[in-house]
Amino acid sequence: MISKNHVLIFASQLVDRLRAIKTRRVQRQSQSEVIHGIRNHCTGEPRKRALVSLSPVAWRAAVDEYPEIRFFNIGGLTYEVIKALNECGYEVDLCDCNATDFVPNKSYDLFFAHNVNTRSIIEKLPPDCPVLHYVSGPYWKAFNEMSQRRYDDFCRRRELPLKTGFVRSFGGREDGEEFLIRRADAAFTSGPRNIATYGGASRNMALLFLGSYVEKDLVVENRDFEAGRKNFIYVAGSGGNVQKGMDLLIEAFSKMPDLHLYIYCKVESDISQAYPSELSLPNIHYVYHYSRSFLRRRMRELLKRINFTISAPIDIGPGTAFLGSMGLGLIPVGYVDILAEESNSVLTGTASVESLMSVARDASEKSADWCRQASSETLERFATLHDPPAFGRNFKRYFERLGL
Repeated sequence: MISKNHVLIFASQLVDRLRAIKTRRVQRQSQSEVIHGIRNHCTGEPRKRALVSLSPVAWRAAVDEYPEIRFFNIGGLTYEVIKALNECGYEVDLCDCNATDFVPNKSYDLFFAHNVNTRSIIEKLPPDCPVLHYVSGPYWKAFNEMSQRRYDDFCRRRELPLKTGFVRSFGGREDGEEFLIRRADAAFTSGPRNIATYGGASRNMALLFLGSYVEKDLVVENRDFEAGRKNFIYVAGSGGNVQKGMDLLIEAFSKMPDLHLYIYCKVESDISQAYPSELSLPNIHYVYHYSRSFLRRRMRELLKRINFTISAPIDIGPGTAFLGSMGLGLIPVGYVDILAEESNSVLTGTASVESLMSVARDASEKSADWCRQASSETLERFATLHDPPAFGRNFKRYFERLGL
């Protein structure tokens, strides 16, 4: 029998495929764009010039939307980085990090590099031009190894043929990644486990937490912490459900019928086909369609009865969606690449069905008063580390310490 969840998942998958086609078309058209001479936030005549490899399209959208920028990755990040560089006396030229044919024809005092395609740019810059590397994920070898282990484990548990490919594999891009890691004079990334995957492969890598924009229409003023003790939301799955632990969580909650898992992200076919019965269980709820504008009120009402945000990805740093859920006061649970205290989180050091069941059970047994205080502390941490203006200030202080 086809459940309501399955119908909603299929419909959302179809809509997302159509959106992805449009997005890819826009991205291909924009990769050749370069914006020269950005000095929006310079307080005087710029003393230096920086080349930034991120996204001209995201910058234009962020400038148009400010102060109501919608997405930190990559719009808010581009905006805050350029703003900080302007404030440090740099005029900025901005190229697309996915471009493969950009040729710099100016002298630069800094190159802010992101993505493996930057090798062609670096090789055309003077050898003494400093390179600052924004690292958005783990070391490529570790990423491939962690991903393969997750898929192997998933296939064995579901008795499926082993897969040799997976989402976001670095196949064919290893040389560019390795070149940038070795060439960068300094680098920063978003999670402590993420940094650990590099070992000694990268010099001067700093932990600089990413930001996230809170969806203001989902802010809950009076959460029912007693009713929310049994409820968990999962927001970190799109773009690699298995790598981000959705399979582990579905299996964990299928064995805990008194606890409820609300899935607020895309469910990919790997998952929907492997868990037909689990996705029909009454305690596993698909609510991604609540992201549509005409259903946002339902999502806000639901959040009044959810205390926890739960995830279990490989060591890729905390996703901006997960950080955004913390910005709503939801308490982090699971295997998550963040720094948090026992007073405001319930985390495990291993990602397995058993360990996730254990921390989910522990969280559900916390009192409503504990949850209220933990939620307050989570909001304080978000304001200090993950609110986008806070990221901008932290990045500026970090850049100034580098002395580039």
